[in-house]
Amino acid sequence: MVNSKINFITTFLFVWLLATSTFAQMPNTSYTIQENDWLSKISEKAYDNPHLYYRIIKGTNEKAASDNTFKPISSANDIQIGQVIWIPSPPAPKNLTGIPKTNCEIRLWYNFQIVAVGVLNEKWKQDGIDLATRAKKAYELRHEARVNARFMMQNKEEVQALQARDQEKYGNPDGPTFEYLLKKNTDKGLTLEKAYQSIIDSSSRTDTRYNADCQ
Repeated sequence: MVNSKINFITTFLFVWLLATSTFAQMPNTSYTIQENDWLSKISEKAYDNPHLYYRIIKGTNEKAASDNTFKPISSANDIQIGQVIWIPSPPAPKNLTGIPKTNCEIRLWYNFQIVAVGVLNEKWKQDGIDLATRAKKAYELRHEARVNARFMMQNKEEVQALQARDQEKYGNPDGPTFEYLLKKNTDKGLTLEKAYQSIIDSSSRTDTRYNADCQ
């Protein structure tokens, strides 16, 4: 009877430890994606801030470079049930702005997304992903960041003004489409290969004019 109780307790502790390491959403731990998970939700539980999900993408991609347990994440929507991700430590307090509220805080958040594009592109090249696909993925990351940044802006009149400007300039309220950029580059005389590379380069470049306003 005593041995049975000891075996039961041992088994319980083992299962509990396994479950804790698998399902706990804490910094500096791995986590297995469950049904109805999304990165901003995990970021909220780990950091008390849903907008720090980019750290999870960066941390997982860094782990994936040397550990096959992890699969690279190309965008916030690129996760699957059963996938193992890495939740790194939170930013240093002096760099942690909380949920972006002001335009400058949103700009800082946006820049983090953009800077990551260049890093991810290097990883995609190592994985043997072709140039056209990399250009499309880079574009999608920047486009998604733009849409999300505008969603977070408090002044909706400013958002409407940006959308009106983009509608007039690109024929799309959310900025240029991938097809628009490709045509623009080829119309300038670039080869298709150079046009794709130009899209990747522009997708990973921040706008110093707007950044200067927040210095």
